[in-house]
Amino acid sequence: MKSIHSLLLAIAFTVAAKAQPTIAIGDVKLALVFTSKDSPESIREYIPKGESLDYWSRMASVRVFPKEKKPLDYLQRVGARIPRTHPAARAQLLKHDKTGDNILDFLMFTADSSTAEWNLMRARYEKGKGLIVYQYAARFYTVDKSLGPAIVAERLKMIDPFETASFEEIKEANQSLEPTPTSVTPPAAQESRRP
Repeated sequence: MKSIHSLLLAIAFTVAAKAQPTIAIGDVKLALVFTSKDSPESIREYIPKGESLDYWSRMASVRVFPKEKKPLDYLQRVGARIPRTHPAARAQLLKHDKTGDNILDFLMFTADSSTAEWNLMRARYEKGKGLIVYQYAARFYTVDKSLGPAIVAERLKMIDPFETASFEEIKEANQSLEPTPTSVTPPAAQESRRP
């Protein structure tokens, strides 16, 4: 009886050790793949299971900036910086119809224009923590006449869920995050995903 109890305990421990936090933005589920807590500015990044940080279709992130206090100022600075660092980029600051919150909506391209990345970003100040910045991105590895309609469809699908998403983590059983045959096809080169 003692060995069965020990075996069950070992199995439970193994499953718990492999628990992987996920978040949901609407019907899009994303798994935690990166976290950095070694600096004052922390970041957590989430992508679909089966994809990698090098080749992903969607990504969400949560950043905390302890010294920042003004969400609108932060979004305006990021929006102004994007075209300077990515000349083909476009950015606009929107006010969400239902909540009145500000959302930065922007599109960036790799230097060789082979990949596009559409982003939404919102921020809020929390006393004792600092500025919490939420970001959602969709990456498109084909830049042709289908890109515009694809971005419009993604925007229509995701802007409301993004605005209301809590970004609260849910623990789930771990699955490999290595690329699979159904993963996004990798481009020849990638640039940084951070504006």
